Amino acid sequence: MPEKTVLTSAELAYINQLTSGPQTESGEARGGFQLDGGERANGLLLQLAAKANLTLDAELDDYCMSFPLQLTRDELQTIRLQLAPPTIYERGPVLRAWRLHLDEPLPLLSDNGDETALSVHELSPNGLLVDAGPQKAPKHLHVRLALPGETPFMIDARRVRVAEDGLAAYEVEQPHGKDAERIRSYLYEQHQRLHPELQPELPVDMLVDTPSHS
Repeated sequence: MPEKTVLTSAELAYINQLTSGPQTESGEARGGFQLDGGERANGLLLQLAAKANLTLDAELDDYCMSFPLQLTRDELQTIRLQLAPPTIYERGPVLRAWRLHLDEPLPLLSDNGDETALSVHELSPNGLLVDAGPQKAPKHLHVRLALPGETPFMIDARRVRVAEDGLAAYEVEQPHGKDAERIRSYLYEQHQRLHPELQPELPVDMLVDTPSHS
C-alpha cells in the first residue's frame, strides 16, 4: 500500500496564497479551490467524496493536521473543493488528538441552559476532561456545551476513566457535522493562539464553511 501523501509547511503556505482571495459582495466565505480536471476526473472525485472521507494531511514539526475535504457543485456544475477545520494531532510515543488545557473551565449546561456542577478542563475533538465537583462523576453525560461566543449544543459522552485528581475523562460520541466542525474550529483557533509561529502558514481564514444541502 503506498505511503500517505502529506504536505510540507512550504506547500501549505502556497495553498494559503491560493485561498487568500477577497470575499464576495454578499459576505460569503472564500470559495476554496475550483476543480477543472475534466469530466472523468471530476466525476471520480465526486464518487469518492460520496463514499469516503477525503482529507488533506499536513505534517509540521510537532503536530499533524488533517483537513476534511468537502466537494460542492453549483448550478453551473462547477465543482469546488473546500477545506473544513482540521483535526490536530500531537506527535509523541503515540500519535493522539491534541488536547486544549482550558485556562477558564467551561461549564456544562442542562437542557434548559442552567449551569450544572460539571465543568470541562480539557477539550479535544472527541474527548473531555471534566470536574464533577462534589458529586461522583456520572457514567454518561447528556448535556450542553457552550464554546466561547457560541450557542450551546448537545454533547453525549461516556466516562472512560477517573484520574487521581478526581477529574474524569469522557469519550464524546461523534457529534453532528456542524457541531463537530465547531469544536475543531475552536481548537484550531486556540492552537494558533498558543503557537503563533504557525499563523503565517495556517491562518484561520483559509477555512470556509460548507453550504448546507437541502
